[in-house]
Amino acid sequence: MSRNDADVDNRLRSYYPIATAISGLFHPQLEVVIHDLKTERIAFIANPISKRKIGDSSLGDQFPKAELDADVIGPYRKVNRDGRNLRSMSAVIRDAKGKPVAVMCLNFDVSQLENIADQIKILAFLPGSLEPHAPFFHDNWHQALDRAVEEQESSLGRPIKTMDAEQRMQFIRRLETGGLLNVRNAPSVVAEKLGISRAALYKHLKTIRRDAEKTDLEPERGATKLD
Repeated sequence: MSRNDADVDNRLRSYYPIATAISGLFHPQLEVVIHDLKTERIAFIANPISKRKIGDSSLGDQFPKAELDADVIGPYRKVNRDGRNLRSMSAVIRDAKGKPVAVMCLNFDVSQLENIADQIKILAFLPGSLEPHAPFFHDNWHQALDRAVEEQESSLGRPIKTMDAEQRMQFIRRLETGGLLNVRNAPSVVAEKLGISRAALYKHLKTIRRDAEKTDLEPERGATKLD
């Protein structure tokens, strides 16, 4: 098992037994993950349904600042890597000054409950769409990006990393228009998907946003000029 450095454990160690106890109560259906917002890595995980481990990156799990204002977020829907449906809730962990320092995520595997009788459907309830009710984090954002990549590769007939400069610019513009680049850490993940550096991605974004500003400032054609 990977280990944390002393700083991570000193800040978050007191929450590890809580995560273990909650997971143990609902074992083997419940995974509990503690994400350290300082290192952006997994500080602790109990019953790793997702096959993640301590020290793994949290880049795929997005934590927008607006969502961290709440103490508890959810329930919301996730899909595990193997396709199983998960019903999730997250609790924001704060320091003595009220600053968010970590997020404890509870991911409950409802795949077995989905096949049980109507009287427990309420326990296995999931939103009707994979899209989140609010722009939160985890697989909701990651799945939206993956779908965009799959659609682009299907259209191209080849891997997305083989796109030429014009195709890459058009794809980044599509992500920007859809709001997929407005989430914390999004540029790093998108740049990796495209096989380019973050600097190159930011250069494309600068051009796209500058062009958008010019378009907004241009007067409509046919408009009458007032003296």
